[in-house]
Amino acid sequence: MKSSSIGVATCLFAKTLFALPAEELAPRANSPSWAGTNNYFLIGLSDSVQNDYINSLASFGTKVVRLWVNGQSAGSCQKGSTTAQTIPVLESSLRNYDDTVLDAIDSVLVKLSAKGIKAIISPHDAANQFKSGSSDPYWTAYGSGYFYEKQEAFDDYDARLGHVLNYKGKSSGQVWKNWHAAIMAFDLQNEPMSTKTEECTGTAGANWVCGRAQYMRSVLGANNPIKIASGGLGGDISKGCTFMSAAVNCGQLDMIAIHRYAGTEAANPNEWSASASGYVSQAKGKLVYIEEWGVRQYGGAAQASVEYPAQANDMNKVGLPFLYWQIVPPKTCSYDPIADADDSFSIFTDSGVDIGGPMKKASSTTGLQDWTGIVY
Repeated sequence: MKSSSIGVATCLFAKTLFALPAEELAPRANSPSWAGTNNYFLIGLSDSVQNDYINSLASFGTKVVRLWVNGQSAGSCQKGSTTAQTIPVLESSLRNYDDTVLDAIDSVLVKLSAKGIKAIISPHDAANQFKSGSSDPYWTAYGSGYFYEKQEAFDDYDARLGHVLNYKGKSSGQVWKNWHAAIMAFDLQNEPMSTKTEECTGTAGANWVCGRAQYMRSVLGANNPIKIASGGLGGDISKGCTFMSAAVNCGQLDMIAIHRYAGTEAANPNEWSASASGYVSQAKGKLVYIEEWGVRQYGGAAQASVEYPAQANDMNKVGLPFLYWQIVPPKTCSYDPIADADDSFSIFTDSGVDIGGPMKKASSTTGLQDWTGIVY
């Protein structure tokens, strides 16, 4: 989504199509559901803060954390956390790679894996990089449109994907494409086409979506249990891109990631549970999970202590897995989500919000779909 050190997209309150009552869901699978959080800046924090934060996540029952291949600047305040180290971007120019960021992610993967937490890795960020003034090399070369249209751009991005998947960890010694114990899935990209949704609502970006999934599967191998996820096509589900035909009909794309920033549970009771069967139907049976959702706290719009458990437990009614945007470490620099007009969703681990109750409930609830061999 939404927030990196570069920029933040505005929250949209979405209504979901094809919703059915929870009682009309198909027979349930055998594996448990699961829950977790995004954290785009975790790799830039100090070892001690990372350790304390990951210990907190483990105590909450977190099963999955989504990490981003992005740069960090030492001393910046990211959602209340002070970044401890500068991490260069992976590519300052096309196909010239600085593995410092992958080394930093690898170190975090070791820590997460030791606590039984798996990762989803987003290898590039469209939502925050494909904007005017960005120094991102893909933006510079292709902009937000031609990136999804030109074979030359496909080839350049595939080279990045191959580099990430074939990276051998500095801390772990593991080749990422073989490290299923730590890595659950790779996104195609964070919010592909979100800055130019014509690419997904029409036909222009169709070849990009399945072509990148096909390339990633060729690198991973046909029988590799590591999955390929859509990454939130078009951004928020209200953009109409999440279930684009090129995604749901692509045999190599395993998981449809939903990004949805909805209203309060009180204003829209059962908003998640009533939508779940429709999600699976639109995904044509592919695995579905909520990759981003959040409680909008700006100006007192909602209270996280009320809305987080209410909405999370509504997902748990039907075993719909979720990653919150985002659970963050205790505050070390001046930041208040209630005053953040662009990204007011953060919940501090020490905020008093019942984070762990719904997360643990997810893992003890029968999943809407079967996650055996993926999370469990």
